[in-house]
Amino acid sequence: MIKINKLHDILIRKKKEFYIYIILCISSFNILLHFFKKNISDTFSIFGDFLVYRCAGLNFINGESPYGVNQLQNCLNSYPNSLDFFYPPIILSFFSFFGHLNLELSLWIWGILIIISLVSIICFTYKFFSNNNSFFIFLLVFLFSFGGLNWTGIQTGNISIIIYGLISLALYCLINGRNNYFYALIVFCTIIKPTYIIFILLPILLNPLNLKEFKKIIVSVIISFLIYTLSYLNNPYLFGEFLNHLEYAKSPEFKEIFGQGFGLFSIINSFISSTVENFGFKINTNLVSNLIWLSIISLFLFYSLLQKEKIEDRKINRNIALGVCAITLCYPLLKHYECFIVIPCLFFIINNLKTKIKYVLLILMFGLHDKYSLLLVLTFTFAYETYFINKKILK
Repeated sequence: MIKINKLHDILIRKKKEFYIYIILCISSFNILLHFFKKNISDTFSIFGDFLVYRCAGLNFINGESPYGVNQLQNCLNSYPNSLDFFYPPIILSFFSFFGHLNLELSLWIWGILIIISLVSIICFTYKFFSNNNSFFIFLLVFLFSFGGLNWTGIQTGNISIIIYGLISLALYCLINGRNNYFYALIVFCTIIKPTYIIFILLPILLNPLNLKEFKKIIVSVIISFLIYTLSYLNNPYLFGEFLNHLEYAKSPEFKEIFGQGFGLFSIINSFISSTVENFGFKINTNLVSNLIWLSIISLFLFYSLLQKEKIEDRKINRNIALGVCAITLCYPLLKHYECFIVIPCLFFIINNLKTKIKYVLLILMFGLHDKYSLLLVLTFTFAYETYFINKKILK
């Protein structure tokens, strides 16, 4: 009788999952249909961000600064793009390589780098976070969850795809106990985008009381700082231009044109800005937003340090997935090309929930076509899972 009841429960569960995955397939088909309609009507532009990188490289070759409002306008005049360049000067030597090539060849090479990075991300995340789902289902989840955030991110050709390929390799090293390689890869990613330094916190989130890992994190941060210091000493003028242009990215004008992402900081900043505007307060909105954002991160880190039990090896996949979700929640400017690892991690955590709320979250994940739905599902899932983990620890 017990075996029959267990079999009945499995069939019911499989039936629910079947209907949920039907929603995923319909959603995926709808996103692909929209993509091809845009492509046929000639309103589609692929790898637009790469064109900005190549133009920045061309400016660097010609001895001109790539930083400034509409600084790349002449180069991008032929393309449906009016973006600015916000990456550190140290990466300009890499982008100048593409400036020496014709556009068609440079696009092919960049496309190959993107494909290699995507293969790396998909293979590593499938290995650790697939939860025994078929590769086909996992691929649909990866590409088309939350209205196809990753699918849209791929089309931009943003360098974040390549960085997340390296971060997926770093996670592989961390899971297999090769922590020194993990730190080296994260430091390398930080050279390209300073905000990726936040991933350096993963080992201490897994094992808060490990002083050895804490020292390695401090050393990694110092190395990253020294690299940027050397970059400044090499070309103070160009580095100053870079910092000045970052200030422009905080301006209302920039946010109105390009948006400010959909991360925690962006929501805090939008709320503070609208409050100041409605009530006529005279305060520095960016400063207040940064203080609130840093306070939330500090509270989260303090909360993590209160956990006294060492993470068991058999749970490391789940805890790394939780760590990635936490880092994504804290990420200052979350964009659609920043979700390549968090979506598989979120899917893994939701799939391992033991309550019926799992099905609701999966429906939201596959059915909602809105970028803010990621933040909603991510926040709820993380809070729900960490609550029960700490409840078990306290027992």
